[in-house]
Amino acid sequence: MSRRSERRPRRESGVVRRDPRSERTSGVPSAAAVRSGTALPSPASPAVLPQVTIEQPQAIVMAVPDLERGRLTALDRDLIGAARVLADAQRGAVLVVVPSSCADDLGCAGADRVVRYEAPAAGTHLAAALAPALVELAQRYQASHVLFADTLTAGGDLGRRVAAQLDERPAVRAIALTAREAVCRSDAGRREIVRAPPRVLLVEAGCAEPVTGARHQAGALPELTLGTPAAVIDLGAVAVDRSAVPLVEAELIVSAGAGVSDWNSFHRLAAQLGAAEGASRVVCDQGCLPRDRQIGASGWVVEPRGYLAFGISGAPQHLQGIARCDRVVAVNCDPHAPMMQRADLAIVADAQQVMPALADLVEREKRGA
Repeated sequence: MSRRSERRPRRESGVVRRDPRSERTSGVPSAAAVRSGTALPSPASPAVLPQVTIEQPQAIVMAVPDLERGRLTALDRDLIGAARVLADAQRGAVLVVVPSSCADDLGCAGADRVVRYEAPAAGTHLAAALAPALVELAQRYQASHVLFADTLTAGGDLGRRVAAQLDERPAVRAIALTAREAVCRSDAGRREIVRAPPRVLLVEAGCAEPVTGARHQAGALPELTLGTPAAVIDLGAVAVDRSAVPLVEAELIVSAGAGVSDWNSFHRLAAQLGAAEGASRVVCDQGCLPRDRQIGASGWVVEPRGYLAFGISGAPQHLQGIARCDRVVAVNCDPHAPMMQRADLAIVADAQQVMPALADLVEREKRGA
């Protein structure tokens, strides 16, 4: 069964280190030579992905990603990958439905066809307006399956509405998918249900491999027209205290270790980013943050989209707690710390210098400076 932690290739090192001496002896031009124009490095030619075109698909599989600020999330890419699994087994095509504001290359994500729609006016509940249009679209193209991301609001709400209107019993919390089986979590994750993939599926992260190594056609189909749902008014998201959000539900976590001493800058940065605060065990033992903020094997196991680790060396127990994080940024004075090897982006610096600088940068961005 596919899991995100199983899909990722094992990192040899999370830190890219330069050796200036080897560069000088290997023919790499110096900075002075580049500035003077006497030795300009030739730019690397971008890789050209093979094109995949499906002219006459024998089936249509629809995928409706959530998107975040007009971009595909990691879960969205898993979702389209799951749709590819079902479509390829039927010699079919994947039809992706997105708002017109989507800026990503959907062909590289695995889309053969794309249907766009204009976002409804402010105050319109998107799921209530979009669900009937998706039902009509699924019937028009005789879609064999319709897939959604099983998130708390967007895909979770929309997928269940579509399933009800299609009179289908959906597969929810699907964690693994093949052409013949959908594996779903049940009983608060204590049991797994295995069933044939139904027409409507709501999938979780890691359900399938994201599409890589090829670009699909992503041909544009006629736009989708949304109606106006009656008696449904969307008042927007309710403002919440991000620091009070349970760590297991947080999408962005700013975490502190023994290397953090400037707590004012730490709290300010978390507030500016709208992130939940986390900590290593030693920080909670010292009473700098409450025990319910502890991350690791003896605390919370988290899987946010982003994890910022300041002054955390990376004990094995802590690394177990962040094994399923999408992206990890680590700031530490020790470039050889285990957390720096785990990080997708490692910054060798004092956390006390980086935190206020980053908070200032975020504040300027918010003001539009």
